[in-house]
Amino acid sequence: MIIISNYHVREVDMTQQFQTVLFISNVTLGTTLFLMLLSIVIAYPMAHHFSLTTQVFAHISTILIAAVLKVSYVGRCLAQYNLGLEVR
Repeated sequence: MIIISNYHVREVDMTQQFQTVLFISNVTLGTTLFLMLLSIVIAYPMAHHFSLTTQVFAHISTILIAAVLKVSYVGRCLAQYNLGLEVR
C-alpha cells in the first residue's frame, strides 16, 4: 500500500483542475470567436438582409460575446500560468 501525503494529492488535484480550466477556456475562446464573427457580419456588412430586431440583437450580442471572450482568455492565461506553460 502506498501512502501519499495530502500535499501531493492536492497538487495533483489542482493540476487536473487547471487542465480542465484550460480545456474549457480554449473551447470557449473558439466558440466565442465564431459567434463574434457571426454577430459582426450580421450587424454590419450583411445588415440589409436581416430585420431590425435581428440587427439590434446582433449589436447587443457583439458586446456580450466580447465580455465572455475576455473572461475565457483570462481563464486560459490563469491556467497556463499555474500549469507552468508559456502564457501567450
